[in-house]
Amino acid sequence: PGFRYPSDHLLVAAKFHAGVSRRNDQLPEASNSPFEWLTNFQSLRHLVLPSYIVGDVSPPPPSSIGSASHKHTMRLNALHVGCGTSTVGESLLCLREKDVCGNRLQYGHVVNVDIDKDALGVMQNRWRQRELQTQQLDDITLGVMDWRYLDFKSEESCRLALDPLYRNLVQPLPNNSNNELGGYFDLVLDKSTLDCLLCSETDVVSVFLCEVYRALRIPTSRSESSLDADYRHSSGGVYVLVTFHPLEFIQQLLAELPGAHLEIEYEVIKRKADIVNTIDALEVDEVVSGKNQSEFDPETYLPPASSAWISGSFSPDENYRKTITVFTCRRLPNPKQEESNQTYALDRQLVREHIESTCDKWYQTTSPMVTNEREATLRLDFQNAILSQQRAESSLKEEKVTLDLKTCYELMFTEEEKQVLPFDYFIEDWEAYCQNLRRGEDFPRQGMTIN
Repeated sequence: PGFRYPSDHLLVAAKFHAGVSRRNDQLPEASNSPFEWLTNFQSLRHLVLPSYIVGDVSPPPPSSIGSASHKHTMRLNALHVGCGTSTVGESLLCLREKDVCGNRLQYGHVVNVDIDKDALGVMQNRWRQRELQTQQLDDITLGVMDWRYLDFKSEESCRLALDPLYRNLVQPLPNNSNNELGGYFDLVLDKSTLDCLLCSETDVVSVFLCEVYRALRIPTSRSESSLDADYRHSSGGVYVLVTFHPLEFIQQLLAELPGAHLEIEYEVIKRKADIVNTIDALEVDEVVSGKNQSEFDPETYLPPASSAWISGSFSPDENYRKTITVFTCRRLPNPKQEESNQTYALDRQLVREHIESTCDKWYQTTSPMVTNEREATLRLDFQNAILSQQRAESSLKEEKVTLDLKTCYELMFTEEEKQVLPFDYFIEDWEAYCQNLRRGEDFPRQGMTIN
């Protein structure tokens, strides 16, 4: 209530799907033993392997640069948005992949960003402890782990968190007349952060998607790059999004993003939540390219989750909490721009308008929370309740009778909906709605009328 389109439609569905509470005080407390509530790293590992992220770009065979003993390493950069206290960053730095020629691919720099400073502090302390333990082991060289406070509601926060990286570590585009910064990350990993932001204002979502796109490495050909520069030629950075939202909705949101050029694929996987009770020294996760990687198995194929909203009511199926969709979105070159004249940034206003139109179409037409049939049923239920109250109290006109909020709650929601939106949550939403009303607007804040 109180938003341009029903944000609680998203919130209820996302939280029910996740199987976790909306209240922060009921979530596991931040500690050195993190809770991977969405899914664990192993379930996503095959989609973030360095060879998968770099695509058809790989270090040249040793024979092409001198001798068979001359091995090279490609180090990738990853941005983990909305990291919380997840161990994903640590797992990325532990990945070590070898190709058939003996060249290595691995993550060399992982940047974790979040709005929760306490969570970032927990991650830093945990990393230092694991680093100390790991330094006692032989033959393990760790990459660089970084933590930065970032609030996507603030343009200034985005610039303070990310621009120093772009300015110091990225070669500027040759024909960049706008002094745009970006293009540092081979991987941007998002475990349901977009889901959460879609429950907010569209301005926040537009900032988020623009920053994700800006962060992705721009595709370059081998001829444009130096083999001495850590193989910075690229097939384009990849945005890996783990989401609860319906497949068709996210496809529309990303495939038609104004100004963006993305190659989008998806995979439905089973959720595997993981509670880590002890944190030991880091262990190398060794992979040989082409082996130990998940391959498509028709017998384990999972269909995309259907919308939980059927005919205007919340009706999740038996698999609703059990699967998530993982999108991999590779940045492609803009065919209208020369390779040396690619741009990092999107038009934020156009992106915001696209988000609004996509959400309006989906939640008002494709999968509405309130259909015409349900609205008619609600009006009839309210009229009957008002008639009963009129008989019991007075002969007030129907439009003047105010029903108390408890009665309204019982009338408005099905039993399934009440399980995930209890009365105290409903009251919180009602109070937020009332706070958003225009001053002087005549409105019964202690209850609802038929209108």
